[in-house]
Amino acid sequence: MDKFLYIMCNFLSCFAVTAIMFQFMNSRYKKSNHRKYVYALVEVVILVCVVCINLMNVSLLKLVAWFAVFGISAYFLYYEDVDKPLRRMLECEALMFCMVVCESLGVFILRWILQAMSIKNINAIMLRCLEVTFSALIIIFFYYMVISRLMKKSNIPYSKSQYVFYSIILGYSFINMLAIIEIFKQGQINYLCMINMGCIVLADLYLLYFVKMADEKNYYENQVKVLEQQAKMQYEYYLEQTKKYDKTVQILHDVKKHIKAIEDLYLAGQEQTAGMYMKEIGGLLKPLIPTQYTGNPILNILLTDKEILMKDKGISMEIKIDNVSLEFIEPIDVTTIFGNLLDNAIEAAEKVEGNKWIYMKIGSRHQMIVIRIENSCNTVRWKNDMPMSRKGKNGGIGLLNVKSSIEKYDGYIKLKQENQKFIAELFLNS
Repeated sequence: MDKFLYIMCNFLSCFAVTAIMFQFMNSRYKKSNHRKYVYALVEVVILVCVVCINLMNVSLLKLVAWFAVFGISAYFLYYEDVDKPLRRMLECEALMFCMVVCESLGVFILRWILQAMSIKNINAIMLRCLEVTFSALIIIFFYYMVISRLMKKSNIPYSKSQYVFYSIILGYSFINMLAIIEIFKQGQINYLCMINMGCIVLADLYLLYFVKMADEKNYYENQVKVLEQQAKMQYEYYLEQTKKYDKTVQILHDVKKHIKAIEDLYLAGQEQTAGMYMKEIGGLLKPLIPTQYTGNPILNILLTDKEILMKDKGISMEIKIDNVSLEFIEPIDVTTIFGNLLDNAIEAAEKVEGNKWIYMKIGSRHQMIVIRIENSCNTVRWKNDMPMSRKGKNGGIGLLNVKSSIEKYDGYIKLKQENQKFIAELFLNS
């Protein structure tokens, strides 16, 4: 029975290391073979091989085997867009070295705990199981809380809730292990406790993976919402421009009639009526001709539209633009950045009792384009340095869109409130 338990301990230790190594390679590199069963088969073969080598209990041979199998796997089974197989192998070997250190650290921590608790007569096979479990837990938590963050390839941020879950699981596992040590201190053999230790390792391995994947799922769902909102804004803006185009066509269709009517009025000596007619036609055409605020035509159209909207809502607007080039901003980002921020400013200013105003200035500072939008507002509620939206479930997506567009230009945004004034300040690299 002791021999069987010893084999199972080695299997558990090797399984944890193998699972983590393949998780690391799968998340960091692309697979060379599209058949999933190939990787499952390789993982099983490697697991069986390293378990057999571990049972020989030759330390140097174990280390060589671990480094060899994962170095070869990284070289032949994975690739990168700019393929650097040597770097890929070195990254896997570095992770393997970290896990070897963590395994030794786990044994050291366990022995320190046993010494601190004055426990000396634990059964040898029980002690081996405890060492394997402690080492596996150290490896698992070190990988998920440190390595996976330092060596991640995606830009997905780690949320606070993810670390909270990790800490809870770590605390629970540690307390559970202390309870098991307490049972073993009299030198008795308890097979249920040994099964429990194996379950702790497996549960932690997959719980942490599940928390990580759930967090990534939430992140991608938010990104999809951001893209949907951006697409919706572009579509609504397209519809608005279509209406304006239809109105322009309608006016142009009758332009000959208008010109003939004005000529007839002048010929009839009714210059004053003709002048009023011309002003009326000019008034119809004015909204259709964008003001030339900048050298970016899309921004000119957008600012013209927003200024008309503000006028209708009784909001005064002042725009100051220095001699800066904004042609580098892509049309979709112009709509996203300025559309969202000005819509938020209009919505906030509209709710103010009394003076409703919006001020926008575009200039340059330290070779960066600086965009500053101020507006009158009521008290703003904040959460995580972001203003809280009152729009419900999808509130705040607009600002996420803005941040996403700004990051394309190595920029950032600062938001703050001073008394009854809200300020959004953007910095873009041109």
